[in-house]
Amino acid sequence: MRLPDLQINLPEWQDADFRLIREAEKTVVSIARGAGKGSGKFKDSCRMLLNASMHGNTQTLSASITSCIDVRAFTFLLASSDDFARRISLNRGLLDVLLVPRMPISKLSLVQLIRAYFVRYDTVAEKEALKHWQGFIQGQLNQLGLNSGTSDLSSYVKYSSILFSSSGPADVVAFAKKRDLDFDRALNILGLTGFSAGRFLTLCRYQYYLDTLKTIPAGSEHQILYEIVKKDVVNAPFDGNRLLGHAILEVLIDRSEGQSISQAWQGSILTIAGDPRVPKSSSNYQQWWTLLGEKRIALMRGWLSRFDLALFLRVLEQSAKDGSNTDMERMFESRKRFMEGLLEQGIVIHSRLFLSRYAEHYLKSHYKKDELPEYALVASQQTSMIYLNLSGNVHMIEGSHSFKLKLLDRLPTGTNILDYGVKVVSDSDLRTGILNRYYREFKNVDGYRDLTHDVHLGWQNKAIQFIVGHGIAVNPCDLIGKNRYREYKSKFGA
Repeated sequence: MRLPDLQINLPEWQDADFRLIREAEKTVVSIARGAGKGSGKFKDSCRMLLNASMHGNTQTLSASITSCIDVRAFTFLLASSDDFARRISLNRGLLDVLLVPRMPISKLSLVQLIRAYFVRYDTVAEKEALKHWQGFIQGQLNQLGLNSGTSDLSSYVKYSSILFSSSGPADVVAFAKKRDLDFDRALNILGLTGFSAGRFLTLCRYQYYLDTLKTIPAGSEHQILYEIVKKDVVNAPFDGNRLLGHAILEVLIDRSEGQSISQAWQGSILTIAGDPRVPKSSSNYQQWWTLLGEKRIALMRGWLSRFDLALFLRVLEQSAKDGSNTDMERMFESRKRFMEGLLEQGIVIHSRLFLSRYAEHYLKSHYKKDELPEYALVASQQTSMIYLNLSGNVHMIEGSHSFKLKLLDRLPTGTNILDYGVKVVSDSDLRTGILNRYYREFKNVDGYRDLTHDVHLGWQNKAIQFIVGHGIAVNPCDLIGKNRYREYKSKFGA
């Protein structure tokens, strides 16, 4: 009986069919050339493991590790090849298979595995796998019997409970602080100086930053402030959906609660997260402030109101000096005392700054751009203004250059004073426009005041009467100043 001819139709091989193999060969040749790994068997093993990792099959990768050379190739690739590390996810099974050819693994393989641990850390192993990896290394180190010596391996044996603990980075920082060691000196003792760019040491530095922030005097101008505002630091993953920047901001804000925040710490907060007094849809607000909570946002708004006022007063004083305006200079102190008194009594709950072109240029010459609060520009070379919300009951606007003090019991619908999408306003918007809108909408001349500053305490009395009349208790002495309060009482009563 004659069987029919067997017909086999195979497609022609295409170049694309060999792409993964060629990529693996190129990677192996490059790695071997750079590391001096010239053994043919070692190259073959690296090629095989790289090929398995490219297919993303952990089981195939585990099954490929059958000899000591494979173990050495695996630990070498894990420590040295970013492509290999990016494609795998370290787990218990993959680690345990390293013990099949030989137990314990060779000293060279162990050194490479430890190197991979310090370089990759949690980027290739999630929580449970990382914990098993730490236990695996400790178990292998215990079998070396190295209790003394000056090699890094001896340091790993001696300090394994610190380096390979579940809270390794925090334990390293605690080691340095407990022994009162310079951080770099501590790293040298622990055998970590060769891993400065690795993930483990990066997390150690981050933990060091946090611990230092928690212990230095609140508000101090410490060198650490220059480190914590760097983009790679603040954007580093921390825990859950939070970044390291969130943890830094919490320390800076929480430790400043109950006091006036220092300019150094406030500047760091603004550099990292920006001003929270912006639309909630803005990218900065969404990234940082939404996770910090309303209490911290309220604290920051309060500090920034004080900062807004300090900047406005600085501009007001400089404008008077530059313009040789004697009336403006003479009335500066009384206007300053009045607004600072409102702040000191805790009446100001919100503010917004409006800067002239001159004022913006002046402030940018004295502050870094990212250290300034959010502000709007006035389409004017000279006039700057500030808006203050007094206990939610009175809206106050003060300004430079013959600007009348304005007090309103409510804001008209058409005003853009609190529209943070509006970045430029005209001088007339706040000088006359806001009162015109108020009258058109509410038809009530008793709901606002437009007060001309004088040297006879008249404007302060009218302002105080309006504020008190709208349910806000104030201490006139704090608004007038002790040196003129007796005069005030004799004219207007206590």
